[in-house]
Amino acid sequence: MTASAQNTTNSELDLKIWEQDIGEGHRVDLKVLIFPVFQEEAGKQILTSGILMIYSVFGTERKVLITKTSKCASCGGSGAKDGTKMETCKHCNGQGKIREQKRTIFGNIASTKICEVCLGTGEVPKEACDKCKGKGVLRREEEISINIPAGIHDGEMVRMTGHGEAVSKGTAGDLYIKINVTVHPLFKREGNDLAMNLNLKLSDALLGTKYSVQTLDGDIEVTIPEGVTMNEILRVRGKGVPYGKGKRGDLLIKLHIKLPDKLSRKSREIIEELKKEGI
Repeated sequence: MTASAQNTTNSELDLKIWEQDIGEGHRVDLKVLIFPVFQEEAGKQILTSGILMIYSVFGTERKVLITKTSKCASCGGSGAKDGTKMETCKHCNGQGKIREQKRTIFGNIASTKICEVCLGTGEVPKEACDKCKGKGVLRREEEISINIPAGIHDGEMVRMTGHGEAVSKGTAGDLYIKINVTVHPLFKREGNDLAMNLNLKLSDALLGTKYSVQTLDGDIEVTIPEGVTMNEILRVRGKGVPYGKGKRGDLLIKLHIKLPDKLSRKSREIIEELKKEGI
């Protein structure tokens, strides 16, 4: 069944408001939201970052501060002191590699390896950078901006090319952002739809009414048709997760009819009359 919906407000639910909702019987580790975890798995630099469901639905840009091996900001990765020129590496004579011969029981074996002084570039700075001591890289804090796309799923990864660990005289690797979406106290994601529960009074289920319902876009007014049944689902078009080009899933409202714990004398008499009519 499709419910009719009318927007009453279009206010964005921010972190502070959502934290207040969490307080009502729900818990979330806000440290996961504030402090990302940086680790390495199977040779990949992976940053695990927690986000609220609203940001996984609509997307967001998040700035985080991480500590990693980065290009030296002072020398730009060259390893040279500012104003100092590069000169030919004397260890490898500018070849960038060293040829070695080893005597074994099988005879002389020649091998070639990367020069340990210039790291294969054939050049070294005349004067080394004071900050990185000529390495071109150093361990430091760096702020990065993560663009989280709309509709991202829990556990998905965002790849940031060239933002991984920097390598001296080489190309920096890629940084992978693993997204953990925190559980929302009201909504559950089902594909591109958002599902929620709504408790109805018996009289509202029988006679129909209008309810103010919270969505990730703000509050809307939903019309409950008369005669709805337990666990019936109302569908509000276009209030789910964005996907494709300008498309959005729906909001699915599962109805739970709440029966009274106790009946007053008057209520009992009315129900007895309804019973006689076969209702």
